[in-house]
Amino acid sequence: MFDISQLEECPTLRPTQTEFRDPIGYLSRPDIKNLGYHYGIVKVVPPTGWTPQFSLSSDFRFHTRLQKLSDLGIRSRSRKFFTENLNRFLTMRRRKPLELSFSVNSKTIWYYDLFVQVDNLGGYANLRWSDWQTINHHFGVHKDSIYLQNEYFVSIKAYAEFLNSNLSSTLPESDSEDELENCLLCGQNHSPDETLLCENCDNPYHIRCLGLEKVPSGTWYCKKCLVGTGEYGFEEEVDRKFSLGEFFEHSTNFQKQFFSEYGPMGLAEIEKKFWEFVEVQRSDIEVRYGADIHNLKPGQISGFPMKSTPPRIKAYFDEVEFDKYAGHPFNLTNLPYSKGSLLNYIKHSISGMTVPWIYVGSLLSTFCWHVEDHYTLSANYCHFGSTKKWYGIPASDSSKFEALMRSTAPDLFKRQPDLLHQLVSLLSPMQIVANNIKCYYANQNPNEFVITYPKVYHAGFNSGFNVNEAVNFTMEMWLEYGEASISDYKLIKKENVFNHFKLMENVLLNFSVGKESNIDLVRRCLSSYKQFIARTKMSLKALDKNFELEDLSNVISYENYLEEDNKDEVDEEELCDICQTHISHIFCVYNNRKHRFNEIAVEDSKTTKISINQLLTPESSPLEVRIAKFDRIQDKEHNVLESCDLLLDITSSSRSNLTNIKSEMNPGRNLRKSNRIIKPKKEVHSMKSKMSIINHSHSMNDLNSKIEIHLCLDCAKKFADVPTKSQLVVNITTEEMERFASSIEVLLP
Repeated sequence: MFDISQLEECPTLRPTQTEFRDPIGYLSRPDIKNLGYHYGIVKVVPPTGWTPQFSLSSDFRFHTRLQKLSDLGIRSRSRKFFTENLNRFLTMRRRKPLELSFSVNSKTIWYYDLFVQVDNLGGYANLRWSDWQTINHHFGVHKDSIYLQNEYFVSIKAYAEFLNSNLSSTLPESDSEDELENCLLCGQNHSPDETLLCENCDNPYHIRCLGLEKVPSGTWYCKKCLVGTGEYGFEEEVDRKFSLGEFFEHSTNFQKQFFSEYGPMGLAEIEKKFWEFVEVQRSDIEVRYGADIHNLKPGQISGFPMKSTPPRIKAYFDEVEFDKYAGHPFNLTNLPYSKGSLLNYIKHSISGMTVPWIYVGSLLSTFCWHVEDHYTLSANYCHFGSTKKWYGIPASDSSKFEALMRSTAPDLFKRQPDLLHQLVSLLSPMQIVANNIKCYYANQNPNEFVITYPKVYHAGFNSGFNVNEAVNFTMEMWLEYGEASISDYKLIKKENVFNHFKLMENVLLNFSVGKESNIDLVRRCLSSYKQFIARTKMSLKALDKNFELEDLSNVISYENYLEEDNKDEVDEEELCDICQTHISHIFCVYNNRKHRFNEIAVEDSKTTKISINQLLTPESSPLEVRIAKFDRIQDKEHNVLESCDLLLDITSSSRSNLTNIKSEMNPGRNLRKSNRIIKPKKEVHSMKSKMSIINHSHSMNDLNSKIEIHLCLDCAKKFADVPTKSQLVVNITTEEMERFASSIEVLLP
């Protein structure tokens, strides 16, 4: 049961007119900054009379996301996904499917929860009787009961072994909806009579590509639908757009229907009902949210007055007043570049970060737990409408929160390491504070700002129709958080939004020409920059063992690299194709003309893997292909016994050959994905109608289609060898970087 008394409200700040005109200076003030450290979020109420004109064009239209609340609860979604996959496995074994849970002495035990507990203690084969007693105690069952052990053995054990042995498998993907009839392993669409369709996703597979001798009787599922990907996203009606008036009408009708069914509610009652819907295992409640709206036409970018606002909109307002608000530093179109914001050192605008996004809420629509890109600060302004409820976890407890989320849904994080950056998961604040994690709340009303400080996880919901707008900004205290984000992103292969080290370099450059006077900031940037140089030198030293840097033919200047083969200008913000961090001044161009990168980059698993075809035809025997070096292939025949992994080997080898063929036809394909929501082109299968998750890292098979692969030094140094004609591209040498750092050091007092 949700109990708001267990949470403390965040501070409400009321700056003076003078303080309000210097937002970065005000929020950086020691007393205010300390509030940010402690609470993570603060509410800012503008001075009396500060009421900017809402200047959004009547032509403004937007898509909405459909949000099923019970699917957003990370615990309920994990239970649902696990049991669905388990039941497919049981169906292929001609076993009766299970419910989500079972009862022991009137206690509800979720199959997923039992699986997690056994897995956490080392797996069924490694458990002793004392471990089962621990599990019994966890679920409130008598310590000497064998019920849970028996239920696990009968219902879960075989699937758990299959699942744990195949989590690292490379699963085939359909490249486009035009290829839906093609076998996902060989890429061909011949022999329809010998093609097997997965009962769940309808993807086709040739029976011989699977190593089967005949079409199996009964229901058949592909490995992807048995193991599961953990992918989840919001559905979006591509062909339907709302105006603000139309969405207000929709929201009002939904509210009337909702309150008619559940009775009139104030904010406190709505809050309890919201978390009830999130935590319940089955709920039909589905709501709409206009989120991350970033129209680019003048008059549709922001609800704030802007210099680019069309004259026909300006004509409705007093010109002097309009211009006053258009230039105000707390106007969210100006805040990212207000005095003191380090985003001034980024030379380009970033949609959703330095250019505001608009949010149009309805009753119970929600934004899930997340931190801002690069752990920046954020400012959210409510133009008008119902209260938006916020929850924030201060940065000091962010690691504890991440650990709690991972322990709640460990299998989802194994499949989706960047899950917390996908904005699709909720966990009740009651669960959070119960684990000794600080969590504070804010009630945001019209004409109020909510500020989140660096690396603050936040989430919330809307109590009715409202229109908000948000943008990111930085200040001096953010610098170290931003650098930490780069290291954290590298681990989960999350795409960088901007080049953090270029930002620091620009701070130093400005100081060198007298345009930056904050000595403390310069010293911190210089210290970080020198550490960056040291890491670069260490990476070059490690790379030298395999790259043979003494052979100058392998080293090429950035200018010569661009001129070679009449290359187009390389994007200065280009990312490493593996870890998605910026490639910086020195990077490796990996020669992938033989298209063997995917075979070398994926580590061979030492775990015996159980193939799905074992469930029906255990006598099959595939050819396993392994690559030992970048420049040679060793083919080994591997006789597979009852517990072989057929599908994985056939998938990786066949799919690789297909990718090589396609790459010759389209070698320059842009593989980077950065959209938060990917819209389906057309309805095909039920799975195809769902939005993909955000910021998906490159599929290794897709990456293998490229002739050249750009690697940062950290990723390049991990490989034992590199192919001939690979190059180390040097834009600025480490010696030049060191001379630049020394020149800054001399200027410091």
